[in-house]
Amino acid sequence: MNSPLQLEHYFFERMHCLAKSDIEFEDVRAWHEADSSRFQLTVELATNPEAEHQWQVSVDLRTSGDYPAPSPYELRFTAVGFFVVDEDFKHDNIEHLIRVNGSSVLYSAMREFVSLFTSRAPWGSVMLPTINFRLLAAKPSDDNENE
Repeated sequence: MNSPLQLEHYFFERMHCLAKSDIEFEDVRAWHEADSSRFQLTVELATNPEAEHQWQVSVDLRTSGDYPAPSPYELRFTAVGFFVVDEDFKHDNIEHLIRVNGSSVLYSAMREFVSLFTSRAPWGSVMLPTINFRLLAAKPSDDNENE
C-alpha cells in the first residue's frame, strides 16, 4: 500500500565537513556518544502555488555552536526533496504531514550520507541521532547562509 506522500526527487544542496585538528581523543569519544544537542536541525517547507499537492522540503543540519564540549567536526549538510501528496488524500493538516514524513525521509537519507561522508575523516564516522519530527516546530530562516 503506497503512502499518500511520494518522494519524486532529492539532492544534497550542501555538503560540508571540516575535521578539527585541535581536539583531544577523549573529547572525540565523548562527542560521538553525546545526545542530539550536538546538532542544530532546521526544516523549511514550500508548496507550488499552481499545484498545492506538490511540496519542497529542505532539511538543514549543522554542528551546534551551543554544545558545551569541543566538536571534532564542523558539519553542515542540506538535503532538498520534492514530494507529491495524492490529490485524493484528505487530511486536516497537510503541512504537518509533509513536515513530519517528508523531513523523516530526507533525514534518513542524510544519516546514511553523513555516515559515509565522514567514514574517511580522521575522527570516525558520524551517526546522526534519531529525531522525532512530530516535535520539531517550524523555525525561521537562517540569516547566516554563507557560513
